[in-house]
Amino acid sequence: MSDFLTLRVELFAGEMLAASALILTVAWLASFRKSASARHLVWTAAFGALILLPALAALLPGRIVWTVPAPAVATVSVVSTDFTPAAFAPLPAPQPDQFAFDNTAIVSGLIALWLAGIGLIALRGLIAAVVLHLMRRDSTDNPFDPSELPELSSGRAYDLRVSNAERGPVMWGILRPTILLPHKSLFWPGERLHAVLRHELAHIHRHDGLTQLLSLAACALYWPNPFVWLAARALRREAEMAADDAVIVSGMTPSDYAGELLQVAAEFRTRGLSAAAPLYMAAPSSLEARVQSVLAPTQQRSGVTSMDILKIAGAALLATSALVAARPSLAQDAPPAPPSVAAAPATPDVPPAPAASNDLPALPAPPAPQALAAPPALPALPAPPVSVTVTDDGKDGVRIVRIRKFRDPKTHEMRVIRTEIVRDRGDAQRAIAAVQPEIERAMAQVRQSRIEIRETQPEIDAQIKAAGPEIEKALAEARTALARVSDAKIRAQVDRALDRAQAKLDAAQSRMNESRQEERVEDTDTPDAPDTPDAPDGK
Repeated sequence: MSDFLTLRVELFAGEMLAASALILTVAWLASFRKSASARHLVWTAAFGALILLPALAALLPGRIVWTVPAPAVATVSVVSTDFTPAAFAPLPAPQPDQFAFDNTAIVSGLIALWLAGIGLIALRGLIAAVVLHLMRRDSTDNPFDPSELPELSSGRAYDLRVSNAERGPVMWGILRPTILLPHKSLFWPGERLHAVLRHELAHIHRHDGLTQLLSLAACALYWPNPFVWLAARALRREAEMAADDAVIVSGMTPSDYAGELLQVAAEFRTRGLSAAAPLYMAAPSSLEARVQSVLAPTQQRSGVTSMDILKIAGAALLATSALVAARPSLAQDAPPAPPSVAAAPATPDVPPAPAASNDLPALPAPPAPQALAAPPALPALPAPPVSVTVTDDGKDGVRIVRIRKFRDPKTHEMRVIRTEIVRDRGDAQRAIAAVQPEIERAMAQVRQSRIEIRETQPEIDAQIKAAGPEIEKALAEARTALARVSDAKIRAQVDRALDRAQAKLDAAQSRMNESRQEERVEDTDTPDAPDTPDAPDGK
């Protein structure tokens, strides 16, 4: 993650936290002196704005732009061409600052922590969904007679079920809500059953299941902000109070409803259920405030109209758009164009030549010597001829004749003529006479190869001799031009280079002469056939 991206992430996170706190503060101020239904609508609009805020911030740029400078481009300038070991000595490693903070690592850790919080909240919601599913399986479908149910409808399809245990009363679901009553509800008086069902049907009519899901999503996104959790708690409380007001408006006296509410709460104090199902009628967390609201003589109990919903939703949308437009955003300057760096010429071992002046003539470039033609490939020399080793163990004239291997000059394959042990000296001589034709044939091939080498040697000498005058001429012209240069140091260095070239040519000629001399010596010393030992006196 680059430094600029790190700054943008930090700024975006700060903007979201500040904007969420501002939206919730405005919602808290706007909920004063209103009915429970109106307060619930305001908190719902606030949570909708919190969900919409990051999406609008990602799509719409802010009107306030803060420009940060582009990172500096490292420039390299050659200040010296002295290629000495000291110039390339390794630089000392930078010592890390003990009190320095890695901003990128901190931001990455905070992002990981934020994602972990979202995962925990999602896991909590998944566990709640599993618990509600198990509660539904451990229940029976509507066992009541239609005459026992209140004559009202929520306008939506729902499932009424009775638990096989003492769980409820509770409502959950969005598309097809479910109302779950405890098993004791089968023996409730009609007034209590009507009050509980009117309360749960009010939740369905107001779409409280959807608003609770919206608050859960906002809590997952803004979980580091404590105001979000307080607002979610207020939303649940206002949902229960609005449902209580709907029961009282239907015609039930506040004192009777307060008594039934306290009786239900006393019989079904299941704290774990309130964590899985937020719309739990007997939740003890807001019971005292609900009873006070029911018994308050001046409490506003009117619901909200479609026009109220449109006005609150429009105000939330406009406020969110204004916050997005007024937020600051970061921009980065275009990086400067990197300076063009010319490649430094390679520095030779000798100092550069002085600048040309009117007194010194310019040195002419020596002509390129004529390229020598590649000499013809020399034929492969055969291996030395076969040799015979004769040893005598000193007993009864026994001789051991060993015939060595040799390489065929045509096929270049190794061949073994013969390996034989004879018992007397006569047998040894007969063995040598048997291999004599093979030995003569190998020697004839060696002589033929040397004749071919002598035939190609004049052509090679002619090519070297033809190129010699050109090389000598070029060296002479270079020395003549060098004589006109006044700088003694340059002349000495160039003269040494020419001497080295002349020495290499002389050494090559000397090696060639030595090679020819060695060939003449080998031709003189090579016998026509290997010497055979004199036959000793036989027995």
